[in-house]
Amino acid sequence: MRIICVNTGNKFGQWYVDNLKHMIDNYSGLKYDSFEIIENDLYGNWYNKLQMYDMFRDGENLYFDLDMVIYNKLPNLIRKDFTLLYDFWREGVKSHTPLNSSIVSWTGDVSHIWKKFKSNDNYYLTKYYKGSDEFYYREIDYKTYGDVCWSIKGFEYDKKPNPKYSICTLGQQQHLMEDGWSGWWKDYFIKSKSTSF
Repeated sequence: MRIICVNTGNKFGQWYVDNLKHMIDNYSGLKYDSFEIIENDLYGNWYNKLQMYDMFRDGENLYFDLDMVIYNKLPNLIRKDFTLLYDFWREGVKSHTPLNSSIVSWTGDVSHIWKKFKSNDNYYLTKYYKGSDEFYYREIDYKTYGDVCWSIKGFEYDKKPNPKYSICTLGQQQHLMEDGWSGWWKDYFIKSKSTSF
């Protein structure tokens, strides 16, 4: 099984990669064979993530965004079919997609996703300018996880972690991971931004 993340552009950095690996190694209970980092910045946005479907065409694959907080043993997130999160925390809010690709899993070859996107990438980048999740929603056959993850958005995130889950997404609020911010999630992070594996 391989773990995959994407670190392109200047939004994140090596600390975020190291921190994800730290949380996986110390809290998740996951056993994996390789930890893969995609660094090729082809598009300058979320669509860089789609490279993984071309790069990893075998075995069990599990992708995490870098703005995740893993704070306990994870449920089994490995899936045979292409699977991503159902964004239940957006319910009742008009949104361009009900999907969230902060966690993605598949087994084997799903390179058809990359091939479809790459065959007309300028068109898809323009049509689904709000993000790759809408591309999945409108163009790709997918399955969704059950209730396995929550979002820090809209909750009283400064109190304590939701005990129902073992992972949450910061929902593109990665500033909460930076120095100067406090909250329960900091207990699960590498203590220093200078730390590197």
